[in-house]
Amino acid sequence: MKVMLNDKEYELTPEQEEMSILEFATIQGDDIPSLCFLKEAGNNGKCGVCKVEVEKAGTGKVKTTLACRMKMEDGMSIHTNTEKTLEAAKKAVVRILNKHDFRCGKCVRKENCELLALSSKLRVRPEVKYSDICDDLEANIDRRSMGITIDRNKCILCGRCEAMCKVKTSTGSIKLQKIDGERKIAPLENVCFDDTNCVLCGQCVNACPVGALQETSELDRVEAALDDPDKHVLVAIAPSIRTSFGELEGEEFGVDTMKKVYAGLRAAGFDRIYDINFGADMTIMEEATELKDRLLNGGVLPMFTSCCPGWVRLLHNYHPECLDHFSSAKSPQQMFGAASKSYYPAQAGIDPSTVYTVTVMPCLAKKMEAHIPSMEVDGQRDIDAVITTRELAKLFKARKVKWRKLEEEEPDQPMSEFTGDGTGFGFSGGVMQAALRTAKHMVDGGDLDIQAIEWQDSGIPGVREFTAELGDLKARIGVVNGAVHAFDLFESGQLNDFAFVEVMACEGGCINGGGQPHVNAHTRVTTDFVAKRRSVLKNEQKESGFSKSYENKTLQVYYNDYIGEPASHKAHKYLHYDFQTNYDNNEGWRSEAGKEFSEAHQK
Repeated sequence: MKVMLNDKEYELTPEQEEMSILEFATIQGDDIPSLCFLKEAGNNGKCGVCKVEVEKAGTGKVKTTLACRMKMEDGMSIHTNTEKTLEAAKKAVVRILNKHDFRCGKCVRKENCELLALSSKLRVRPEVKYSDICDDLEANIDRRSMGITIDRNKCILCGRCEAMCKVKTSTGSIKLQKIDGERKIAPLENVCFDDTNCVLCGQCVNACPVGALQETSELDRVEAALDDPDKHVLVAIAPSIRTSFGELEGEEFGVDTMKKVYAGLRAAGFDRIYDINFGADMTIMEEATELKDRLLNGGVLPMFTSCCPGWVRLLHNYHPECLDHFSSAKSPQQMFGAASKSYYPAQAGIDPSTVYTVTVMPCLAKKMEAHIPSMEVDGQRDIDAVITTRELAKLFKARKVKWRKLEEEEPDQPMSEFTGDGTGFGFSGGVMQAALRTAKHMVDGGDLDIQAIEWQDSGIPGVREFTAELGDLKARIGVVNGAVHAFDLFESGQLNDFAFVEVMACEGGCINGGGQPHVNAHTRVTTDFVAKRRSVLKNEQKESGFSKSYENKTLQVYYNDYIGEPASHKAHKYLHYDFQTNYDNNEGWRSEAGKEFSEAHQK
């Protein structure tokens, strides 16, 4: 198949033959204006911006059409930047701007808003003042959720969020719907996100081209703690933060910013800077011990990983009958938090009640996880505040941290030593590899070379598998890449054939979490940004010599001097969580209102 694009001939590959004009032109470096198109969600045709002129072979007629809707055809001639298409794009963007709060100065997306960039490129502005059509901006803002805030003053009704939710989770938790006679974006039935079947992964926020969807911010609380002389404020960063934070400071994809982030946090005024990877190694010690016990002593199988709060919400929402399959090990965030309120004060000789623990996470569901009522020990909250990667960049600006002037620094000890296995928590399959390596060491003293693991296609969409040999046992292991594929696993009829299953709600893992830097629709077509972020963690693993969680010297001291053995009584007090009991008592991941919603909307 051959086509002409702006008077240049191209011979298409079989893959390109299936593309839309918009996608093909984007790959060739032609930046056709668009706002609603999002390749991975299959969203198109909503904004009317991407007009092109097309002459089909043998017709002799030129027609104006939407580039996102028309597929490539042999012999067609396409022109993307004519006077007619440019004028059509301008009119479409002005029409959108006329219903958009175009006061950009305080908008959370002012530095990467796709609408602002496009209106600047086309040199257009709204024809009316937004204040003339809306006299109550606050009424259009929904802040009920712990994870996601909706600002309908900014919404352009592009449908990206709805499409992303459907494709990536299949829950349909956010929709364009009629509310008070107007089309608006809202959670299903316009109830709070937290009381719907939403997994709070935040992929809808990542898909939004403007500031209509954003994380529910905790920056005010963090800054208040930093300014409080009576608080001792700790901060710990998740492994995925180092893979992406540089993007918000003008760096390319795939730049490891770990040590500069440590320096920035210290400059921002935190009393101690730590790394959640220490908590990841801790999680592996507890989770591997539990897996060994279940395999050898007839426990409930398959065992599910429990470190992804989006996955935890999904199981609570759709399959609460399977809650006993969860590992009772808390996530690295919550384990670190528990240690920061017990072990750290004991070592530092300070009052635990003065410790205020903040985490920097790539995830919106982590905000909800930190604030559920039962995530505390002896009246001390595990975590006091959670901010996203994006919020961290805003905090640095507010605290006048000059990124370009920062020198690399080390984190504080004793809770920052980590291994290559702990680093792997940031990408899909990393938790499973780490847990298996330590479990094998516990069962038969052997070593599992993660470079030698050959993952196989399980035949279930989005699920890889591997057969692990632990002593005399052969265990079928599964890794589910994305929330939507958790449903595929349950519907496959093969669930009980597995011994251990890892699920991450966000495709690719936490490196692609809902709190990570926004990536515009054009870049999503041309760049595999998830792979570039993953490479940061893979390189760290390699540089560590692929070290294993049980080799963490500081963690060995923690167990020997404070907790005792993994899965001990004291370990269960601080490092474990009873999903079933807390669910039954409405003290965990689902409120009574949430349970009622789930019962009414089961698939």
